[in-house]
Amino acid sequence: MIVVCAPDMMPDIAAQFGVEPCRLVTFGGRASPPHMGIKVLADVGLANAKHGVDAVAYVQFVKRIRPTWAIAPDVFGDFRSTLAMWFRYSPIVAKFAAPIFVAQEFHKPRVTTATVDLMRIGARRLALPMRRHPDASCSAEPHLCAERAERALRVLCGAADHIHLLGPALRSVRILRGALKQCERQGTAVSFDTMAYRRAPNVLIKKQLGGRWQPRNGQEATVMLEAWLRQALL
Repeated sequence: MIVVCAPDMMPDIAAQFGVEPCRLVTFGGRASPPHMGIKVLADVGLANAKHGVDAVAYVQFVKRIRPTWAIAPDVFGDFRSTLAMWFRYSPIVAKFAAPIFVAQEFHKPRVTTATVDLMRIGARRLALPMRRHPDASCSAEPHLCAERAERALRVLCGAADHIHLLGPALRSVRILRGALKQCERQGTAVSFDTMAYRRAPNVLIKKQLGGRWQPRNGQEATVMLEAWLRQALL
């Protein structure tokens, strides 16, 4: 079963789409109230990965919320620097949550090979950046990002215990549904997260919200999340 993480995720929403619910909590962002029984993913956040995360403060954040999984501190678009951060901070993160290594530049064959080598020495949970690459916005080029992920998944699925897609565009999720199912058949757990639904995913939903693109409250956010998942998964 695919795990889907979102700030407004609840079990009843997940059940509609046959996925496992997970609450996404981003460092420095708005934290929704916890819900008993829902797994939690802590994320560094794209802006922090781009501009430099305060890794010590992030570890304290993970210690405080005790999530199921935590994205280990990473550096946007830089595999080597992220690897250095992994060796330094993942043992600390692992005291409070299962750490996930972000495979920056995963679309490069040499990086995919290096990631497989890293898995052999302990990094069994991986994340593929799917919101933005150094040379592409995945919302503007969802097919490109999905094709890159699909190539990487052919190598990584079956080798990793868990592969997570970080912030994929709706169209990328639709393209990758078959690849994720194949990953599961090979024994790798799969998940993805999204906050993209917090901007109405279509004009109909915008109309239902009185012409607004963004939600004013949790109830409207739930409507938008359901609409996003319906388009992504059905």
